[in-house]
Order: sequence, then C-alpha cells, then structure tokens
Amino acid sequence: MSDSPEQQPAQPQPFVPPVAPPLFAPQQAYPQQQAYPQQQPYPQQQAYPQQQPYPQQQPYPQQYGVAPGPGWAQAAPQPPRSRALGIVSMALALAVFVLSVVASTIVGAAAGPLARRTATSFSFNTGSLSPEQAEAFAPIGVLMGAQMLLGTLLGIVALVLGIVAVATKRGRPFGIVGIVAAAAAPIVSFIVYTVVLAASVPA
Repeated sequence: MSDSPEQQPAQPQPFVPPVAPPLFAPQQAYPQQQAYPQQQPYPQQQAYPQQQPYPQQQPYPQQYGVAPGPGWAQAAPQPPRSRALGIVSMALALAVFVLSVVASTIVGAAAGPLARRTATSFSFNTGSLSPEQAEAFAPIGVLMGAQMLLGTLLGIVALVLGIVAVATKRGRPFGIVGIVAAAAAPIVSFIVYTVVLAASVPA
C-alpha cells in the first residue's frame, strides 16, 4: 500500500437549468438633471423724482378789442301809422248811413199817399199812378234811384276801407265804426222806409 492519501470521489453538482436571456434589456434611467439655481430677484428700481409742474404761462396782453358777437339788432321803433284811412272809412260810412235814412224817410212819406191798403198789407206800384201822380212822384223816383245806386256803391267802399284800416292798424277804432255803419245803413234805411210808408198810407 502506498502512503498517498486515498482520494475521495467528487460529489456530483446539482443541475441548474439554463436561463433564457430577456427579450428587451431594461433601459437605463437618465441621470436626474440638476436643478438650476434660483434666480435672484431684480433689484427694485428707484422711483423717478416727481417732475415739477411747468409754470403757468402768462396770457398775452390783449392788443385789439374783441369784436362783439353777432346778435339781433334791436328793431327801431316804428313811427305811428296814419289814422287817415280809418277816419275816411268812418266818415264815408256815417254819411251814407245818415243820407240813406233821410232819403228813405222822404221816399216813404211821398209814396205812402199813393199806396193801396189791403186787408193784410199794403202795396205801392208806380204803374197804377195817373199822369198827374206820376209827374209829381218823378223827383221822388230819382231820389230813390240815387239812394239805391250811390248808397250801395259808397257803402261798399266804406266797408272795404274800414276792413283795411283795421287789418293794417291805420285808425283801427275809426275803421270799426266805419264797418258797422256801412253794414247797418241798408238795413236801417229799409226799416225806416217801411215804417214811414205804412204810417202815411190812407185808410
């Protein structure tokens, strides 16, 4: 027998199955960026000194007078208008009124004795007069015609003049009297003629 120690048989290793490699290798995480240092705030600007106000400018001395602004000029007082137109109207109308009443009285007094009275009224017809009566009544007929013609014409003139005088303030009070007298003349004359004629008709 040899002196070398007896070698013991090696023990069998356990079976380890092979590990399949991973399909995707895990990505390495990016290294975390370092934070930027915090920026220091800007220093506060100093306020500008308050600007002094400009001195008020002195107004320029006025060299020329200021022209007055446009305005309504006061109307000059109108001279009083003549009252002649109203006076003429009144005088003419009063003349027509008086003469017409007088003529109506004369005609009525002359025609009354020649009129015929009926049961209810009376009538006057120049065609029924005798030649002597017609001859005596001829001047009265002329007066009656003049009264109707001239009285109507002059009465219209006085009436128109009175209206114009009142409208234009040329003797307005006189114009009013002229208008009233000219309008009343024919009415009053007819009433006077009828009354005088009826009073002078023979019974």
